[in-house]
Amino acid sequence: MARRSGSLLGLLTAILLATQAGAQPADTRPLTERTEKVHLEGRRGESLLKPGYAVAEYTGASSGRAFSRRGLGRADFSSTSFTVTAPQLSAPVSADCAGGESHTRLLWITFEREPLSYVCRYGGGAPANARLALALSKGSFLQRLQQPQRAGELQWGDRTYRAETKAVGGGLPWGGGKVMGYVISRDGVEVAGLSMSGLRPTFYLPPKGSPDRDAAAVLALSLFHFQDPANRND
Repeated sequence: MARRSGSLLGLLTAILLATQAGAQPADTRPLTERTEKVHLEGRRGESLLKPGYAVAEYTGASSGRAFSRRGLGRADFSSTSFTVTAPQLSAPVSADCAGGESHTRLLWITFEREPLSYVCRYGGGAPANARLALALSKGSFLQRLQQPQRAGELQWGDRTYRAETKAVGGGLPWGGGKVMGYVISRDGVEVAGLSMSGLRPTFYLPPKGSPDRDAAAVLALSLFHFQDPANRND
């Protein structure tokens, strides 16, 4: 009996050591040091109303419109469509985004939000269940000094990504009432970011080969193409 107990203990010890040896320590470096920094580049598009763009290996074209109907007691309106092409994508991804009712329950969001969300639906090379719901906070006096709060979720296959407004790459934590950037996370770990506070939008993408790169790029592009009323001067 003692020999059997000793064998069992040895087996459990071997399994524990193998598990510890295979575990990878968490990368505690800042997001900007764990990602690839890429600036948005303009490209020739399909027409004057549908200009092209490039972010690393991701290229495409976009079109959108936005206007305010507050004088009629209505909220701001924004709609955008764009495409995303990359060598590793099985087919170009198409995105259609507009304000509407979200069927995604964003229970983790704590701020007071507008009744309608900004919703994106994807086709082409995107997973069949790919959806984005972005909640918008209601305006306040404090947001004239700080950036408005935005938060949402992207469902991409069997993974869920969250995006929240946050300054990326340093700088002061207020943007005069405009959105300065977003941080994208999965399972509580920041994997990508978007900075809109400089002269050119800057994308912080997961390294090439990362399983998060494509989804993070599509989400960051969706946030960039969103014609946020807070970032307009009309």
